[in-house]
Formats: sequence, C-alpha cells, structure tokens
Amino acid sequence: MSIAFRQRVAMVKVLITFPLEERYLERIRNIEGVEVTEATDPEDVLRKIEDVDILFSNKITSDQFKRTKKLKWIHSPYVGVDSLLIEEVKRSDVIITCSRGIHASQASDHVFALILAFARKLPELLDDQRRKVWKVRHPIPFEPLDELAGKTLGIIGLGAIGREVARKGKCFKMKVLGVKKNPSKVNYVDEVYGIHEKDEVIRKSDYLVLCVPLTPETRNMIGERELKLMKKTAYLINIARGGVVDEKALIKALKEKWIAGAALDVAEVEPLPRDSELWELENVIITPHVAGSTPYYWERATDIFIENLKRFLRGEELINVVDKDRGY
Repeated sequence: MSIAFRQRVAMVKVLITFPLEERYLERIRNIEGVEVTEATDPEDVLRKIEDVDILFSNKITSDQFKRTKKLKWIHSPYVGVDSLLIEEVKRSDVIITCSRGIHASQASDHVFALILAFARKLPELLDDQRRKVWKVRHPIPFEPLDELAGKTLGIIGLGAIGREVARKGKCFKMKVLGVKKNPSKVNYVDEVYGIHEKDEVIRKSDYLVLCVPLTPETRNMIGERELKLMKKTAYLINIARGGVVDEKALIKALKEKWIAGAALDVAEVEPLPRDSELWELENVIITPHVAGSTPYYWERATDIFIENLKRFLRGEELINVVDKDRGY
C-alpha cells in the first residue's frame, strides 16, 4: 500500500480526541488548509468523526470507524498503536502513523533508574530511611550493594528505546546483548540475536529489559518457560506493555524466587488492580506507566504530527508509518 497522498488537498478536517493544551492546538490550527475539531467524550467523537480526513488519537472503536466516510490517516500521540489496530482499520486503506522516536531518552533513563534501584538496593534503603534506621553494611557485617560494570544487559527489542538502553549500558561498562526481528549489527550491542534465538539472551542476562511493542507475536512472550530460563540472580525490567509478560507466571516466579526480582512500568490491566499480588511482593518495583514521561512529551508529539500533517498537505510520504500486519 502506498503511503503517499498524491493529490493536493485544499482543506482537510482534523479531529483530536484527547485533551491537548491550547498552545499545541494553536500550532495545528495555524497551518493553512486545516480545520481542527476536538472531542474527548466517546459519544461526541461518534458525532464528529463522520466527515474528518485525519484522526489524531490513541484509540478508535468499531462504531466510530464505521461512521467515518473520508478518513485517510490516523496519527497516534504514542508509540504503541494496539488500541488503533481493530480489525476494521487493519482491513482498510487508512494509514496509521505513530510518535516513534520521542521516548528514547526518558524511557532509557527510567530503565536505568529501575536497574540501579535493584543494584544499589534503593527500596530497602529508602524503607530504612522512613524508619530512621542506619543499618551498617560495610565492612562488618559485609552486605554489599552491587555494581553494573561487567554485568550482562539483555534487551529484547532494539528500536529507538532499546538502542538507547544499549548505549547507556555501555556507559556503565556492561556487556550488552540484544534481540531483534531481523538480526544485524547495532551500535553499542555486543551480540545481536534473532527473535527465535531469544532464549540465549534470556539465559545470559543479569538484567533483561523488554522494549517490544504488543503484537500477536509478542503477547506473553515471557512466560513460565522463559522465566525458568533466567538466572536466579537476574532481574526482569518491563517498560513495553503488560501483555508481553504472562503475569500469573511472573507472580509465581517472583514468589518462588526463580528470579531475583522484576521492575514493572506496565501491567496487563492498568491501573494495576488493588488486589494484585504484585503490590505485596518485596522483590518487585512498580511504576505507573511513566517511563515515557517528560516535560517535553507533548511538544515532541505535536512536532511529529505537524511534520506529517504538512507532508500530507503536500502529497508527500508520511514518517513513522505503522505496518498494520506487524503492529508497529
């Protein structure tokens, strides 16, 4: 399918379905040939979507899509597009683009915040601080904290985020292993494996980082079998999607100490239910899907949308086009 629109459009209608600050809305409105409409309530979206050419949104329902008559392109303000890939959209000629490339810096920072929290035992030390306990660990008794130099960092998914995790891993003098669909040389990665060779990376890693999109291929890619392959001293770091990990198997692995711990920025169900056992496990760090958070997020996301909007108006190919079959 072509990703270029060859006919010049005199006026296009854009529908934005999430709350976007006025300063960013104004930048989009100021583009000649564009009419901007907003709707955040699903019923309001249903009423307004019929005659739009472009949807700037992170999700769409079957009812909403069936109402469209002119829709040509959907742009997600996020990288993950699983909420847009309903069957009707996948079967259509509607193009999907995403905000790939704006998460690498902050998401990789978050990965190392989590890794260092485990290595330097920050949860335990912060708990001591809250209890006003000064626990002597060195030289006697000897309860050392760990260091990253010489450890093996495994990264499943070598997109923009995974590559930046690899680069920062090298700053800590770690050995870096990576998994990508089509293995090829990647800067800062010592060894690159294909997706069917991921077991080798899982076995060798001291810190296993998941940076893959959620697709039918990656759903539950880390289950009981894979968790049993990991070192008992290894940690799992998931900043991808909750569905990439079999959560029941992970809870069992953590309770039975198959692995040393897990840091989870995502969950199968978000918000993580209050009755989830994950909340109570001492070898778990939970953050509420904030790895991509930065003060510059919406400026960067708007920049990408505007770049693509201008390309659309000029009849040029769009950037960050999603392969609807692959899901990314």
